[in-house]
Amino acid sequence: MESWAWLIVWLPLLGFLFNAVSGLIFGKQRARRLVAYVAPGVVLAAFVLAVVATLQVMGAPDHRVIVPLIPGASATAPWIDFAFLRVNFALLLDPLLMLMALIVTGVGGLIHVYATGYMADDPEQPRFFTYFNLFIFMMLLLVLAENFLLLFVGWEGVGTCSYLLISFWYTDPDNARAGNKAFIVNRVGDLGFVLGMLTVWSVFGTFSFFTADHKGVMDLAMAHKDFAGHPLGDLTTNFFGGITVPTLTLMCLLLFVGACGKSAQIPLWTWLPDAMAGPTPVSALIHAATMVTAGVVMVSRCSWLFVQAPGALRVVAVIGLATAFLGASIGLVQNDIKRVLAYSTISQLGYMFLACGVGAFTWGMFHVTTHAFFKALLFLGSGAVIHSMLGEQDMRKMGGLRKLIPATWAVMFVGTYAIAGFPFLFSGFWSKDAILDSALRSPWGDGLILYAVGLFTAFMTAFYMNRLMWKTFYTDPRFVNGELVELHHGASEEEHEPEGDHTGHEEETTGHAAHAAQHEHGGGYVHSSPPSMMFPLYILALLSIVAGIILYLNGAFRNFLAPSIAPLSLGGLEEGGEIFPQWMGWIISGVVAIGGLILARVLYQQNMQTGELIPEERKEQMERVPLNPYTFLLNKWWWDWLYNKLFIEIGGLFAEGVLWKTIDIGIIDRFVNTLAGAVGRVSSTTRRVETGYVRNYALGMLLGVVALLIGLLVGLRGH
Repeated sequence: MESWAWLIVWLPLLGFLFNAVSGLIFGKQRARRLVAYVAPGVVLAAFVLAVVATLQVMGAPDHRVIVPLIPGASATAPWIDFAFLRVNFALLLDPLLMLMALIVTGVGGLIHVYATGYMADDPEQPRFFTYFNLFIFMMLLLVLAENFLLLFVGWEGVGTCSYLLISFWYTDPDNARAGNKAFIVNRVGDLGFVLGMLTVWSVFGTFSFFTADHKGVMDLAMAHKDFAGHPLGDLTTNFFGGITVPTLTLMCLLLFVGACGKSAQIPLWTWLPDAMAGPTPVSALIHAATMVTAGVVMVSRCSWLFVQAPGALRVVAVIGLATAFLGASIGLVQNDIKRVLAYSTISQLGYMFLACGVGAFTWGMFHVTTHAFFKALLFLGSGAVIHSMLGEQDMRKMGGLRKLIPATWAVMFVGTYAIAGFPFLFSGFWSKDAILDSALRSPWGDGLILYAVGLFTAFMTAFYMNRLMWKTFYTDPRFVNGELVELHHGASEEEHEPEGDHTGHEEETTGHAAHAAQHEHGGGYVHSSPPSMMFPLYILALLSIVAGIILYLNGAFRNFLAPSIAPLSLGGLEEGGEIFPQWMGWIISGVVAIGGLILARVLYQQNMQTGELIPEERKEQMERVPLNPYTFLLNKWWWDWLYNKLFIEIGGLFAEGVLWKTIDIGIIDRFVNTLAGAVGRVSSTTRRVETGYVRNYALGMLLGVVALLIGLLVGLRGH
């Protein structure tokens, strides 16, 4: 395995390098064709290698293998070797990380195939796939890293790639701002993650997760001791004011701050809805297969630490549940089809952290897996809708699309019922219900509260997702087919100008030029998506149906992840008692999901013409009342407003009035300028000594000698 496992990570990197230089080597037009094959090809090839590696890992001792990242090198070859710090340039292959490698390359590969159709007409297609392959490389480096420091390289890498892809259509200022927002908010979380890594180093003396001599972070955590052999439970950290905190709790909370940034949890969730500014394949890749699941994977990787820090574990559960509720509530009133899915992602990520917070890391990762299938399906399906509507994303301007694009409707139907948790038939039901069942048996004794809030959140999810289906596919059309205008997302007009004669006289245009010109003047029709976009959707739809029941009922998923996940008993915890049988939980959650779906159908069936439950005049009145429930949800609980007040307006005034004008200009600049002025004045006086005449220098030397002699004589006289 060591001879080729590095290729899993390196193939997307090689694809990135090829895409970056292809235009210079092959010319722009030929490069576009080559990139469309190379970009998805390297990712799918990495998936094949990941499948083979997974089978080999399952046959290895402890189901764990450490392999070199650099071909031909040793797995213990140091990347950093300085004083007491040694960090290896190696990959760790175990069931948890191989699961993520399969998701990243498998679902990511399908998204790449889809993107070849979606981005076919974009003038910057090679740049797009350059970023796309780099994103996959960084995510694979993150999930397969042998140590925290290498993981952090991938962690920052996906953050950089998300910035590049979210602001891909950078000529639109809103897109550029969205990329900046994602980058800045994630830096806040990354500060916590860095501090958490430093705490890990201070306790365990290493960044490696597992080592051959059982002295890695998780090895020592399993033995309940630090690098010096002291019990982990005895370690405390003292703060100013006499506050003492268990060091392990502090470590886990700091790591979780990083997870909140990457996985969009309260309070660092606000960047994710704005990430919809990028092309739809970017949204699918970020939300389904890569970046936003990084926090869940990291917490699950560190389950050996978290189960021994009950306080931190409980915080994870509460934040996860609160985020799930917040995301679902805001999704109830969204009108942009992609933003509905963005808030559903925030909510589903909350479910994953709820599972981790009650010690059910396996079911959290199970939901990561099923979510990758149905959320990629939903985002790519929404992209197919947007493609068919010539760029329109507002559901208020859709309706009646079931008859016009039936294949897209079918796959969106599967994705909707999967995320809603329709009982027994769809994968989302099995993973969501496993989380609710685990929450009910919370080790903290608050299972009924966690279960009730999680169940109500599931009801809201079913409602707003079927609301999306009705506004998009079932209600009466709110557009005129044949009069659609193509909407461009951030590219300049020159980039989309039809090719032809620009000498001033009209020429008949054909092919794509005529097609684009027709759309520009409002002659566009709803049309089906090409096979390159639909084929990945069919595969994801199949997985969204069968994956859950296959992996859950025979215990395959639990058994597969068992070697990588810490049991609650490691931290002296145990699940709460059973309140009602699991089969009853299936019935309850199934009824709740069906109830949410039916409620959306009943309400929107009564408003087929407008597709709106609230008349526009009434909405305008409600929006004038800040705490009206509709206004409150439409403005995202006023969270962005609060951040703008605190960090932009008040923070900006503080930065300008105190940091800049008072400290920078008033103190630092004044001190530096005063010192510089004094030096200048002294220099202007003393420079007159430098006349250039030898006689003056000789006189100066003579005066110096005389002064020395006088000094010596005075000294001798004193003796």
